[in-house]
Amino acid sequence: MAKQESTQAPLGTITPFPAVAPGHHLAPVAIGAPGPKQQIAFLPCPDWCAANHVANWVHFLDDLVHTGEEFSASVGSFVNRDKPVYSLTTSIGADPVSSDPQMRAAHVIVGDAGSVDAYLTPDMADEAAAGLERLASKLRESARTARLHNQHAAEVAA
Repeated sequence: MAKQESTQAPLGTITPFPAVAPGHHLAPVAIGAPGPKQQIAFLPCPDWCAANHVANWVHFLDDLVHTGEEFSASVGSFVNRDKPVYSLTTSIGADPVSSDPQMRAAHVIVGDAGSVDAYLTPDMADEAAAGLERLASKLRESARTARLHNQHAAEVAA
């Protein structure tokens, strides 16, 4: 009887599928400028990351950063209706190879079109949100006061 050969590869030659931490998924990442030398690698990416790591390729793996979906709020003006006077944005970010542990960890980024971004720990973001909620409450109160003033002025003039 002839000896049957195994069709399975020896255990030492099998490349294990990488374990992905909870809250992460494997995402394709383009490394290098588009062209024949660009490589695609599958790397762990936080589930909150909205970045397209293929379209937004990086030269080196060290350049990879994770960013969440951006939310913005704008304040216009009746004096200049062409564009918002203030635009505030926020998103989640993480720079996995940063030397700063706070930048490596998930953090909140707040910015506007004309200044340097603010990088906040989750606790700092909660504190900033509480301040913005107080500002929003005061803004509503001011709108109500202005509306009542204008209504009274219109009634007196009538």
